[in-house]
Amino acid sequence: MSRVLAVYSEKGGVGKSALSAGLVAAARRRKLAVVAGDLDPRATFTAELGISKDVAPAFSMNDLLALDPQGDTGLAADALVPASEAWSGVQVIAAERALANRETDNVAVGLEFRLRMALKGVIGPDGVGVLDLPPRAGGKLVTSALIAATDVFIPATLDEDGRIGAAEALSTIKLVKDLGMNADLRVVGIVPSIVPGGRSTLKDAIGKYLADTYGPLYRDDLAIPRHSVRQQTRFACVPITDASGREAQALTEAYDRILTAGVGQ
Repeated sequence: MSRVLAVYSEKGGVGKSALSAGLVAAARRRKLAVVAGDLDPRATFTAELGISKDVAPAFSMNDLLALDPQGDTGLAADALVPASEAWSGVQVIAAERALANRETDNVAVGLEFRLRMALKGVIGPDGVGVLDLPPRAGGKLVTSALIAATDVFIPATLDEDGRIGAAEALSTIKLVKDLGMNADLRVVGIVPSIVPGGRSTLKDAIGKYLADTYGPLYRDDLAIPRHSVRQQTRFACVPITDASGREAQALTEAYDRILTAGVGQ
């Protein structure tokens, strides 16, 4: 069965796009067929996968959500563009700034369900989709992704932004599930993100709060360490799995643990 992984927090700067790219890199390393979908109009995820704003695809996530598929999943295939050579094998549904217009789209009927319909036509039984969501409190773009997803990961920096972003994301996810839009959606965990080394009073306090509040949903075992090599690969638009050194290896192992978390459960 194919998996569609949504990466979501209602705060920016918590490592959301970094986790999305890490999951794509880990899936690619396992030789899985990967479809990466960017639902953030800032297009950070799109850019890291080597798709320049200067050569925006003719058919993007914006178009996919704007046009009525009338049951035809072929639109998603039209939207797929290959990532750069460094990410060879990865197919992307790119974001663009105009995607923000879909939040106020009151004409298109059933917009929130279009992505789920479309992805069924392009992700095979052994494939994986990775969706990078905008840091918004609900809205049509977030809802579209949560309806399309099978699993959600919530990255949380161990500070107040991370704590708030996780709490608010869980509220939105609960609403989507309670309204019956995707009752089977599973939160795999709140993932400690960009975790600094050494001891820190704030880091320890936030981690304890998240563990006490959310119990097993807080996945300290999936923590993503903070290493400068992550910023280097992001700037170069290459997968972390292609970088060398101990720091890159630590990050590669962390993203692989997250990718495989909950498989078979």
